[in-house]
Amino acid sequence: MVTIPPGERYRDAVHGLLSKLASLDSSAERGLRIIEFFDELVTHRADVDAVTRATAVLSGTVAGTVLDRVGEVVVMSPAGESLASHGPGTNAIVHDIAVDGAVVGRAWLERTQADPMREWDDLIVERMAQCLSTLTARQVASQRHSELGFADPAVLHVLISDDASETEAARAARLLGFRIGENVRVLAVHAETTIEESLARIRSHLTTNLQTRSVAAPLSGTLAVVIVATNAEPTLPFRDIAVCVGPTARVENCQSSWAQARRGVRFAALGGRWPKCLTTDELGCIATLADLDPAQVRDLPDVQSIAQIASGKGGASDLDLIDALGAMTSLREIADALHMHHSSIAYRLENLTQALGYDVRPQAGRYRALTALTLWQLHFSSR
Repeated sequence: MVTIPPGERYRDAVHGLLSKLASLDSSAERGLRIIEFFDELVTHRADVDAVTRATAVLSGTVAGTVLDRVGEVVVMSPAGESLASHGPGTNAIVHDIAVDGAVVGRAWLERTQADPMREWDDLIVERMAQCLSTLTARQVASQRHSELGFADPAVLHVLISDDASETEAARAARLLGFRIGENVRVLAVHAETTIEESLARIRSHLTTNLQTRSVAAPLSGTLAVVIVATNAEPTLPFRDIAVCVGPTARVENCQSSWAQARRGVRFAALGGRWPKCLTTDELGCIATLADLDPAQVRDLPDVQSIAQIASGKGGASDLDLIDALGAMTSLREIADALHMHHSSIAYRLENLTQALGYDVRPQAGRYRALTALTLWQLHFSSR
């Protein structure tokens, strides 16, 4: 967890709340101030020592914390001094510290026999435990992301943003652990499954095969970015994750590489004849199809014909047939790929010719149908 130094700002916040508590007469208001006290500790991202010390000072008695995962025991006196202890005594008021339903430790207050339990002890130890639960959950999430190589999305977004200045981009690159001037490849990743799980698999593969630094961050539920320090062209064997690798760029100037990779991953996510992992170099000028104005694309008669076929009975299989025309040359190859008899393929191609208004079997017809299909997929399909 983030350690809060005993600076003026932190001491003033704690002392200010203690003063307010001491001056209150209303029981309800005093309870609200206790809740506010621990909310302040969460806001300031206090560590275990700080929370335990503040609780001891607030309650005027010994306060303690034990975290099972790390075997850490922290006990503080009412004066805020560290005490040696192995855990709560028999007279302690104990409350579990839970994260995601699992108990990860305990918080307690412990008064002497000469100092009996006070009215607010139950509330104080409960809020102390909840405060430590929140802070521990943050630490676990932070450590998990660090282990997976996940970067702060806000920092990574600055690095790949067109709006960032050169100074801002350079600072973001340093914060992510890259050297200024270092060459990187930017990968755009699309996955229909949990994006974080997909990123973990990609980073594990990159680490094993390239032995170099990489960082990653999810940008949405299905889109993520990976930046890897290499000039080489990474190859990824996954068949359920769409990836496009952008061109090599200096890390502080990688915005263009990201823009090209993000555009290219739209093709990799289409499936069919498109490979799951491709590079912007492989796409070449085809990538510009993604930049066309959707309104103008919608007005194209060929695209309208594809949309009409897609909405009809057997539309999905008809589109698969058009897609197969781009990858195979003979009817028998197409029939084998689609698990149909070649005579059925011939019959359906005749129907497609009627629906589209031109023959899809010659090379020119194939190119025309495939281009229309690609435009429809890029701009209007839910795939």
